[in-house]
Amino acid sequence: MSDQGEPLESGLVADIPKSRALYKRLLKYHWEYYSELAFQRAQVRERLRASLAERATPFTFSRWQRAVKYKYSLSPLSAKGSLADPGGRFNIGEIDTTRFAVFAGLYLTSDKGTALAELLGRPDVLGQPLTAEELALTRPTSITVVSVSGDLESVLNVCKEENLAGFVNLIKGFRLAPTLIMEAKALGVPLPHVVTTPRQLAEELRSPTWRVWPMHYDLPSPSQIFGQIVMDAGIEGILYTSILTDKPCIVVYPQNFANSSSFVEIDDPVPADTVQKRIDASSLKNFV
Repeated sequence: MSDQGEPLESGLVADIPKSRALYKRLLKYHWEYYSELAFQRAQVRERLRASLAERATPFTFSRWQRAVKYKYSLSPLSAKGSLADPGGRFNIGEIDTTRFAVFAGLYLTSDKGTALAELLGRPDVLGQPLTAEELALTRPTSITVVSVSGDLESVLNVCKEENLAGFVNLIKGFRLAPTLIMEAKALGVPLPHVVTTPRQLAEELRSPTWRVWPMHYDLPSPSQIFGQIVMDAGIEGILYTSILTDKPCIVVYPQNFANSSSFVEIDDPVPADTVQKRIDASSLKNFV
């Protein structure tokens, strides 16, 4: 860098205080956006849970896939890894434990290619010459993939928009303060909005940029908030499709197995007795 004030990475040194001030405004704006909707959700919390619980149905799956990083090879069914910041698409990780309770999610896919893509691929590479599966296979990371089967008593299929209609009817009347909209215009960010149709909610749950809220603003993303409502409703999982392969995926909430006969189990023999191969009501405390 020269003495003439050449750019320092993406801006001038003199612009650093201005950038910090702008970032503080963005943090404040996103917190107010989140808080306004959180307050209104709290007013209908039980009705939101009930609207989803009544649409949950049993779900049995066979020979699905679970991919984990090599360091988790001795506990492939543990959902504890999902608690790390920023969490997963449908569970809140250690974003800010003083404000948001963390809860785990066990992510499974219907095929091995999707399991690899979800673990190793990233949404920001869509449109590149390689497919999501090919991209995953080019990554040298050591991984373990296991075949799993399970039987769940209550799963919400968010691929079916009719399952979201009751929920949307409860939130579509939420209001946002005019000052919030004015601030969004001043900051040059997309205007805040409220979901008003099941299609909009389904698209929000599939957003490829869900990580922006937790990673940039220390706030849970809309899909993470939705996952929390589902989990709090006692539902044992969310069935959805991968944005990388469009194949079926499920996030399981083993913490809701306590009073059910639901289970998830590794299909094949395990390499050691120390590897626990089944999550059910009697063993769930070892996995979450």
